[in-house]
This record gives sequence, C-alpha cells and structure tokens, in this order.
Amino acid sequence: MKTVTFYVLLGLKDLEFLDKNNFTVLPFNEILFTFKKEDIEKYAETSIKHTDNILITARVECGMDRFTEYRGSHSDENSAEFGGLSEIKTNTLNHSLIDKIKIENVFGKNFQNADNEKILSILEFEESFFCFRLRTFLNTNSKDVIPADYFDKPTDNVINEENDKKLEKIVKEQRSFENEVNEITSKINTVEEAVDFLINEDLNKNDFEEIKNKSVANQFEETVEHFGYGMYLRNLFIYPNENKVFLENLKNYEGHYVDNFGEFGEGIIGDLLWRKINNFETTEQNCKKIKEIQERIDRDSHWDFHIKMKLLSYNFTEDEIEQHLKLQKKMDDNNDNFEEYYFQQKALLARLNKEEKETFENIKQDYFNIQNVVERLKQKP
Repeated sequence: MKTVTFYVLLGLKDLEFLDKNNFTVLPFNEILFTFKKEDIEKYAETSIKHTDNILITARVECGMDRFTEYRGSHSDENSAEFGGLSEIKTNTLNHSLIDKIKIENVFGKNFQNADNEKILSILEFEESFFCFRLRTFLNTNSKDVIPADYFDKPTDNVINEENDKKLEKIVKEQRSFENEVNEITSKINTVEEAVDFLINEDLNKNDFEEIKNKSVANQFEETVEHFGYGMYLRNLFIYPNENKVFLENLKNYEGHYVDNFGEFGEGIIGDLLWRKINNFETTEQNCKKIKEIQERIDRDSHWDFHIKMKLLSYNFTEDEIEQHLKLQKKMDDNNDNFEEYYFQQKALLARLNKEEKETFENIKQDYFNIQNVVERLKQKP
C-alpha cells in the first residue's frame, strides 16, 4: 500500500483527545503539521522557547488512495503544506489513517512540570500496547499485527450477562470434568498417549488453531504457559492422577529434549503437543548432536550448552545457533541495549522472511520511540 506521512505537534489536550480515541483520530485544533520529521522537530524546538508546556511529536500515516480520494472531493482553501491543520485537512487525515498515530519525540524546558503525570499516564498505556504488538507479532506464526482497538473492553450490560452465562457453563463443565478425570488418566500411561488424547479427543478447533499459531519464538518464553494451558495440563494429568505408570513415565521422559519442565512436568506435555501440532519434531541428526553434548556435560554446565541443545531440538542450524549465542552475549554485556538484542534474538527464533523483517523493524521502532519518550519523561532533573 502506498502511504503519505505527516508529522504533528501535540500538547496535553491533544493527547487526551487521542487517548479517548485510541490514537486513531486527530482533533480539529489547528495542530501544527509538516511532511518532514526534522521540520516538526524544528517547530517544537522553537515553540518551547515560548511555553513551559511539554510538547510531543507524532507520526501520522495515511493510505495514499483514500487520502487523494477525500482531498479531491473536499476543497480546502488552505493549501499550505505545513503550519496549522485546517478542518478539511484534519478530516482528510482521519479519513485515510491506516494505523495509530505514533509517538516520536518529546520537547520541553522542564519535563517534570504539572502536565507530566497526565502525559505519562497516557503514554505508558501506549507503550504497553506497542510492546504487546511487537511480542504478538513474533510469537505467532500468522505474524499478527494487533489492531489499534485491541485493548478495548465492552462494558455493555448485555455483554456482562453473556459473560455470567459463560461462567456458569464453565463451572458446570468443571464439575463434570472433575468426575471424568480419573477415568481418563487411568487409561493413559505415557506422555505420547496424553498428547494423542489432547489432539484427538480434548482440544476444540479454536484451541488447536491457537497452539498451531504459536511460533517457535513463543516456545522460548519461560513463563508464558504457567497460569494458562499449563495449569489445565497439571489439573488434567498430574494433580488428581493416581496412575503411577503415567507419572513414572513423565518423571523419566526422554522422548525429546526439554528444558522447561513446568512445575510438575506439564511443560513436557505442552512442548510435545506443540511439536506434534506444528510438525516440529527434532531431526535424527540433531538428536544425535544433543546426545553428544549431554554425554560431555553435566546439569550445572555453562548455560550456552543448554541453549544450544534447546535450539538444536527445534532444528536451528549451526549458523543460527551462533547468531543466537552472540546476541545472548550482547544482552549479558550491554544493559543499555538489552531490549534491542532481545528482540533481535526473538526475530531470529521467529524465522522471519524479508517482508516480515521489514514489518518487525517498523513495529520495533514504534515501540522504542515511545519507550524513549516515556523514559525521558520519568527522568528526574
């Protein structure tokens, strides 16, 4: 999609308006705008000489076709390409906006003035949004880019009534589930049988597709499943289970390399489930490499060996493993750029194609831009 980009200068009132509208609508307030980032920053530098207010620059991206269409059908006497946004120009931008209005930079004589707390409150929420967008993109095989209204929560009473009904249904199902657990687990004697049961009898279509959409990068999130599906697996196969054959098999499981066992072994089941659904079983060659490493080291050996075995288990190449370990060292040695290396590492795990890499870099920069603004606003003089 061809786009046209504008840069705008915002104050607290503008930010409050944007916050109420998910940063997807500009107010008609004759906001200063330019086509170039450096020009809006010059405006900001000049403006703070005459005000004590905190000023924020932001980027507005519009679809070229919708922008041209709207501008062509709505004449605007103010044809200037910089200065204050006219009502027509504001409507044109709002009509053709393709994503959130994105924070770029902050300017001011004193960031700790009376507006600081309000601005921080708004921007910290936006920061969390862009961080979540970045993580979601890397953790899904579909490379989802969550929409601007992703965190919107309906408050309608009808919705609440529907939720109450769903909760009642869940409670009834849970009671029924508890009665069936012993019968289910008494017939399952191995981790493989447990996974087959989950795939063939237990998972509904949505749950199956959700697991199938989890990327390899998601498998390296240490605590991602502890209170979610991991808890379900514990309740199904471990807590009430009196089948000693299964519990012994789980305890001594060696079917594939696992480093995140979970609290009671549910991590083994969850990992094998993900591998089977995503056709990601370790190659025979990599199994041999893992075994060779295991024979040379003990459990307390340098962490690099354990990382390498895990990467081999997901069929990463020697070159990819080397890149991963180099990024890990950079993370360990350079706290100032920790997140840059962290997300580069996750991108490596996600095995992005050329187009996905470009999207990743854009989303990452959106996050880092607003993160930098938030950090500057938090700094004490």
